[in-house]
Amino acid sequence: MFSVANFTRAGFRAVLARPAIILAEIAWRWAFGAAAWTLIVVAIHRIFARIDVSQVESLLARHSDLVLVADACARVLSQVLPRLAAEALVLVPAMAVLWILAATVGRVVTLNSLISVPSRGYTRVLLLHIIRAALTIATVLATLGAIFLIGMTLAVQHMAAAIALSLVVEILILTCWSAVNWFVALAPIWIVRDGQGVFAAIGNSLDLYRRSATGYLGIASSFGIMRFVALVAATLVALIAAQSSPASAVAATIAVALGYFAVADFLYIARLAAYVELDNSSQQGSQPSAISSQPIPSGPASVSADEIAPQSTPEIPPLSSS
Repeated sequence: MFSVANFTRAGFRAVLARPAIILAEIAWRWAFGAAAWTLIVVAIHRIFARIDVSQVESLLARHSDLVLVADACARVLSQVLPRLAAEALVLVPAMAVLWILAATVGRVVTLNSLISVPSRGYTRVLLLHIIRAALTIATVLATLGAIFLIGMTLAVQHMAAAIALSLVVEILILTCWSAVNWFVALAPIWIVRDGQGVFAAIGNSLDLYRRSATGYLGIASSFGIMRFVALVAATLVALIAAQSSPASAVAATIAVALGYFAVADFLYIARLAAYVELDNSSQQGSQPSAISSQPIPSGPASVSADEIAPQSTPEIPPLSSS
């Protein structure tokens, strides 16, 4: 068995030996991101195009009374929220479908190249990503529902308790979703490589953790630390770039964000390759030894005639009488 550092290096070597894998990972993620942001911008434009902003601006410009400002904001929200809900009913399913299609094609292509197996498993990976999307949407709805119920129950008389309880419930829900999503996200390895079904692949993902918990958590921690360092570095660079002119600051911030996303995508596919190496190593380590794998004869062993020849019986001396 190798150490966590060896698995991490093996993941990097696997993807750096095939740069097309990195480009494919970035391509499908950025294609979905561009489509998603396009839908979001169009939805926002549709919402604000139907709001009477001129009257609100007039109120804010002519009066400094906080009551009028609050009234104007409330009127904007009363117009925005219903339209936002209506747009979300279309936007969320559309983005889910786009992500399912992009993630299915992208993951099968990258794993086929990484593991060097024939192209297969599209239908099962598609079903797996439908399950992931459904889990994510259910998590969002559960979080919003819990906040709403807590607010309706406690917010009137116990505002602080309602906020604290909402935070605890959100953390619990998101933690459960993160754990489930983590195991489901690794399941395509066994679908593409071994041709297994969706639920069997999820079971193998859980079994990998049971077999190699130290390596499993070590890989997750090492790549998580690297991604956190990349995020901190990108944030610092963006803050430094913000000191320039507004146009330059916006351009630099967009460039830094794209650079961070590219690094994060590279780390993700390298981490996936490290888990493939971990699974291969753990399976090899669990194979039976050469001795224990020898077949056991099903019948009595054949013996030669010499082996069944009668043995000479030693002569027993007669007992002497006293």
